[in-house]
Amino acid sequence: MDRLACLIPRWAALAFFLGLLAPANSVAQRYKLVSNPDSPEGAMLDLIELTSDENKKLSLLEEFAQKHPKHASASWVNEQLQTAYITASQWDKALAAGERLLAQNPDDLEAAQFNLKAAEAKNDKVLVKLWTDFLTRVAERITTAPPPKDPEVMEAWKNRVMAAAQYTSQEEYAMLKRALDATDPKARIKHLDELCKQYPSTQYMAQALLLYFQTYQVLGDSMKMMHYAEQVLQKDPKNQDALLVVAQNAGGDKALTYGARIIELMQSKPKPQGVSDEEWTRKKNYYTGTAYWMMGNAHINGNRFGQADQALRAALGYLRRNEQAAPAILFYLGWANYKLDNFAEAARFYTECLAYRGRFQEQAAKNIDVLRREHPPD
Repeated sequence: MDRLACLIPRWAALAFFLGLLAPANSVAQRYKLVSNPDSPEGAMLDLIELTSDENKKLSLLEEFAQKHPKHASASWVNEQLQTAYITASQWDKALAAGERLLAQNPDDLEAAQFNLKAAEAKNDKVLVKLWTDFLTRVAERITTAPPPKDPEVMEAWKNRVMAAAQYTSQEEYAMLKRALDATDPKARIKHLDELCKQYPSTQYMAQALLLYFQTYQVLGDSMKMMHYAEQVLQKDPKNQDALLVVAQNAGGDKALTYGARIIELMQSKPKPQGVSDEEWTRKKNYYTGTAYWMMGNAHINGNRFGQADQALRAALGYLRRNEQAAPAILFYLGWANYKLDNFAEAARFYTECLAYRGRFQEQAAKNIDVLRREHPPD
């Protein structure tokens, strides 16, 4: 007897919601003004500070940035310029000011955020990718850097780490969301690979593994599907879908162990929110019946026909209306009872199997003929 393959259910669609963090239109001033009032540069900076006309002030800032790019106050000047350009929606100038600022201060998270905002406003996919990657690297450096020894800057450091961690978390989620939104399975795998490569310890690993599993199931890649089913179970031992796939591929006594786990799980698992009583009952019956079906197959393969009969009868009680499962279960019930010398029961199950079109129908008819010849009814 060939071992039967188990049915693998479709996964329910995952649902997530995304909230993206964008930099505010204005941020707290990050750089100090450093100047010597007796120098020409200092005099110009004093004039900038005293000027109330915003257009004139902007012109003076631009002039200073051009003439004195390495001055101690250059960061302060470029910060003012980038903020002003963002407010005025002058995206190219905002990007240029941000680049100058980051050249002097590579870990300026806010400057990188502003440049990403400018790139998004320009709808330039290349720039968006460039600044997203840049911002991610900045956030990672900030969150992994050791704390400062100076207690006076500790609070500011904590705030920076908190902001960077928040961005990192949201960028991780954005990458997962791109995978979830991908309609092409291969594109989804690519997005998941990018997430796991960039964030090998991502907080969304459980969801990513689940999505890998689902996608390889759609692609029909049984080896990788099995690999990720096992990974899912390490994160969530009570995932019935992964349990079902692992049980199907385990065979032997392992199939019995996994099948028993599925049955126990479906008896104790509460109904998820948003699922009707009817739908939940149907789902529980499917998983429980399939578990008994696999256990019956395992017993058949082990020539334990009495145990096979018990498991397959239980499976039939749950899956009799399933036109894929019922004929297989009935056929093997006929075989188990034939091996147990329960010939009348064997004939009954084979006869029921005849009602279903498919590959079991013809063989069931042949087995009935054999039974009639070997054990004619009284």
